Amino acid sequence: MSIFLEMQNSYTAAKASSAASAAKRAAGDAKRASESVETQLDRALLACEAMWTLMRDKLNLKENELLDRIIEIDLSDGQLDGKVKKSPVSCPKCKRTIARRFTRCMYCGQPVLHDPFA
Repeated sequence: MSIFLEMQNSYTAAKASSAASAAKRAAGDAKRASESVETQLDRALLACEAMWTLMRDKLNLKENELLDRIIEIDLSDGQLDGKVKKSPVSCPKCKRTIARRFTRCMYCGQPVLHDPFA
């Protein structure tokens, strides 16, 4: 009888070890993805800073003009929350509402073109 208990314990230990390895891999993948996003964000911030300083210097703009425009754009979706949210669109074929992040209707598969300024 004890051989069956030993086999069960070995199986349970192997399964736990496998789950731990999978979790460790997933954590490593998440860390690498996070670092990639952080690098992309740093580059975007650098580009924004460069564009702003060029415009400020070439066009004699003031920082309060930039801040006013940021607030205006932020409020374009009705909320002052530091985000720009685009409203959902209707599928031209089935007329169901879909998020702008989709390029095809998730209900009927129809390609959906979005107005980038809407």
